[in-house]
Amino acid sequence: MFIRLVVGANDEDHRVLTGLVTEAKILQRSGELSGSEEALLEEHYAWLNANLPCPPYSGSNWPQTVAAWFKDTAGEPIRRLRAIGEILEDHGRIVRMLRSRNPGKIYYEDDFQIVVYEWNTL
Repeated sequence: MFIRLVVGANDEDHRVLTGLVTEAKILQRSGELSGSEEALLEEHYAWLNANLPCPPYSGSNWPQTVAAWFKDTAGEPIRRLRAIGEILEDHGRIVRMLRSRNPGKIYYEDDFQIVVYEWNTL
């Protein structure tokens, strides 16, 4: 099973929803976060950057609309994303967890995640 944490309502097309890190960066640029929220986000980003492989987006010929999905066994990365999601929810964002056994055509895979071109339906 794969999961993806996104921002958006249940009636929105899953292929156009924003991932949590992208939405958190938008929120940071808005100036709405407290100093402690900023520090917490930076702590989560640092952990993710140090411990999660970065898919080779820039050196690929992948479609621009590929999306990263976590393997359901990726415990700590998922926990970190959920913590980011809590900050987003505190600021009125709707956070959803998508689940799928087969979310799309796989372009990349590591121990924690896959990057896919998502199917029209999950």
